[in-house]
This record gives sequence, structure tokens and C-alpha cells, in this order.
Amino acid sequence: MTLKLHWGVAVAVFYTAFALSTVGFVVFAMSRDVELVSEDYYARALDHDWHMQAQANGDALGRAVTATVADGHVLVRMPPDMASLVRGTATLYRAADAAADRTIALVPAADGTVMIPTTGLASGRWRVKLVWSADGRDYYAERDIRLP
Repeated sequence: MTLKLHWGVAVAVFYTAFALSTVGFVVFAMSRDVELVSEDYYARALDHDWHMQAQANGDALGRAVTATVADGHVLVRMPPDMASLVRGTATLYRAADAAADRTIALVPAADGTVMIPTTGLASGRWRVKLVWSADGRDYYAERDIRLP
């Protein structure tokens, strides 16, 4: 003997399964922690024009600004001719954990290098965000690094 289902029962089962999966996804999504990338997200959006000009100035320096990892330090190299003029910050930005971000004063040595210790930093991908002023111009550069 074969069991026949009315087509209305099949439609009801389909819509019930769809509704349950939608509710399940909503519960899953609501249980996730949602963080903005930074606390002052909206205020930072207003500084866009300044940022774009500073980034263009940083891009004009090309490969003169680098960030590498060596011997337990992040080694940032700036152009030696502007080393004595640089005033700014270096931010170690971790997209996966906003609480791990670290900001350090950018004070290069005479050869244009800055050594930032990596003690206490989690391994993985980091972005070094450099913001500085030199000779009346603002600069911005980002470099990606990977800590072991």
C-alpha cells in the first residue's frame, strides 16, 4: 500500500522548513559579537579629504617606506632625508581583534629606521598604519606584515 500525501501538505512542510531555517539563521546571526572597526567610526569618516591627500603624499614616496619583521621587531624604514623631520604615529592594526591594536610614537633614527617590539602581539596578519608630518606635509602609508 502506498501512502499518498495531499499537495497542500507538501507546501506546508516546505514553508515550515523555510521558516525554521530562517529563524535558525537569525538566532545564529544575533549570537555573534558585532564590532565596528573603530570606536569613532563616524568621526573618522569626516576626515576623508585629509586622509586622501596624506595617502597620495605617502604613495608618492613609493618603496621608500617599508615595514618588515626581523628578530622580534617590526622594522619600519622611512626616507633618511626626512628622518629628522618626522613627527607621527605607527599603529599596529589587527582586523581580527580591535583590542589588540597598538599605537606607538613614530620617532625614526638618523638612518630613517624605527624598531617596534613584537612582544605580546599575536601571530598572524597585521597592518602597520603610518601617519606622519614632515616639512609641512602630511603623509599616510599602510604596509601589511605577518608575525610568526
